[in-house]
Amino acid sequence: MTNNNVLKKIAIANNLRHFEIKEIFELGGFAFSSSQIKAFMAGAKNKNYEKLSDEHLEGFLNGLIIYSRGTLDEPALLPRLIENFIIGLIEKENLDALEEIRCLIDDATDALGGTDDTAT
Repeated sequence: MTNNNVLKKIAIANNLRHFEIKEIFELGGFAFSSSQIKAFMAGAKNKNYEKLSDEHLEGFLNGLIIYSRGTLDEPALLPRLIENFIIGLIEKENLDALEEIRCLIDDATDALGGTDDTAT
């Protein structure tokens, strides 16, 4: 399996759009244009195909970690992947799943000894 195939499979599995892939590469230390991202995603027989190097794939994977969980310097920020998932639940009006998430947050707050602002 080529690095390009790995990139495509990760992008499909995580439902990533081209601008998100570009942002992930930037988080991994590489700045690519939109056309370069499309060239990485193109099939090997496409005239615009560009081979993804091991170094670039490593940068993408490192960027994906930061994109998914946030930076170590700002652990309190909600990772984008979780934020996008919750927004998707809101758009689908999945109230049961949203209520379950709220309960999990309340349980975690209680376990950490925090105050529950939702109960009055």
